[in-house]
Amino acid sequence: MKHIGDTIRTLRKNKNMTQEELAEILQVSSQSVSKWENHLSVPDVAMLPIIARLFGITMDELFGYRLDALNYKERFIRFMADNGVLRFGEFTLQSGRISPYYIDTARYQSASQIAKLGNFYAECMREHMIRSNLLVGNGAGEIPIVISTGMTLFERYGMDIHYSLEQTVGKRMENGDDITIIKDTLTSGSTLKRNLRELQAKVSHVIVSVDRMERGNHTTMTASAEIEREFGVKIHAIVTIDDIILALENGVIGGDAYLEKMRAYKRCYGGIV
Repeated sequence: MKHIGDTIRTLRKNKNMTQEELAEILQVSSQSVSKWENHLSVPDVAMLPIIARLFGITMDELFGYRLDALNYKERFIRFMADNGVLRFGEFTLQSGRISPYYIDTARYQSASQIAKLGNFYAECMREHMIRSNLLVGNGAGEIPIVISTGMTLFERYGMDIHYSLEQTVGKRMENGDDITIIKDTLTSGSTLKRNLRELQAKVSHVIVSVDRMERGNHTTMTASAEIEREFGVKIHAIVTIDDIILALENGVIGGDAYLEKMRAYKRCYGGIV
């Protein structure tokens, strides 16, 4: 069985986290983390469930079992597929394009789904070391995700971040706020562009669940690349169409009959990042 220190090192590096940053979150010394990873000691038994929760894994995974399940992108894709959010077939988008897949966020309807969704958004923020002081949601679909993400950041990582919902609930935006916008799926980016124009404050980051990475009708760039250039923000996706294609290739989810259609759609409509 793989030494627990090796597992902790793998998990830490997957999150681009230093030993010092992990030690700060766990409220231990960086020397303790170093000793774990160099097989000189092991975490106290009371620390193990805390470490597992921090990385969003089970105790079995912490002890080295099913390490293939440690990729949070794959876990998110499986979560969408299991809940009927990620669907394969033939779907006509608002753009008129015929897509072999569809992200049906209306199927997020239960507290457990929203709680898990918030976990993935928080994990994405942690992966990219985002330290904004205000989470913003500007649509009905984003409101529960903002709350769930904020609660996860506080309970799991000790980050107490303010929130603002449709600019009417929560903290009033002020000059000096460093804002992260929470969105669902990014296709054309028209709604996000409108949100960014309406906000009279500094937006540094945008978190989306799925970036379809499609180009517009009159550009070769993806919507995310176009928005980043126009508004000076950084867009982070929990997963992209490339991640979904890779999950199909690796058998993470069913639907390999649509694999070639997914590849063809990406070749036809994919934009330049």
